[in-house]
Amino acid sequence: MSTVDTNLDLGILDIKDVDFYTAEGGFMGVKCKGEDYKHVILRRIMPIEHPLAYISVADHENKEIGILRDVTALSEAQRALVEGELNNRYYSPTVMDVISVQDKLGYVYMEMKLQNKQGRIYDKSCAIKDVSRNIRTLGDKTVLIFDVDGNRYTAQIANLSKQSLKKLDAYLF
Repeated sequence: MSTVDTNLDLGILDIKDVDFYTAEGGFMGVKCKGEDYKHVILRRIMPIEHPLAYISVADHENKEIGILRDVTALSEAQRALVEGELNNRYYSPTVMDVISVQDKLGYVYMEMKLQNKQGRIYDKSCAIKDVSRNIRTLGDKTVLIFDVDGNRYTAQIANLSKQSLKKLDAYLF
């Protein structure tokens, strides 16, 4: 078993050194160590296991500024800004039901009943290419679906009907 070198610089940002804000044009900005980055990109390094920890902060040219260790350690206002940005970037409605699944010309076409975070339920059709990469099972609890437009959908296996699971069965690896 290897150990992590505690002297290794992972670029962890000190929360005292960051000040997130909404910049012109609706972009997320941050003032950090005397620099003002007017457009930053936030990415979850461990999106499933730790969605509010280890957040990469990069400038608009994708150069990493540093890693935010824990969003929950931020002030309430800063946390709301960061969580809002992450929720927009990682928008993922919940699959309530799989209405139909069809294989055609290398694509899988799915019609699903979805629920967004506000509780609105609606139907959505999407196309999925390369299902072995874009329909993923996480353990025995969750299915992630990525469509050709870059949208992602989350299904909790325990909440799907037997009919929905039967339609998805051929694609669950």
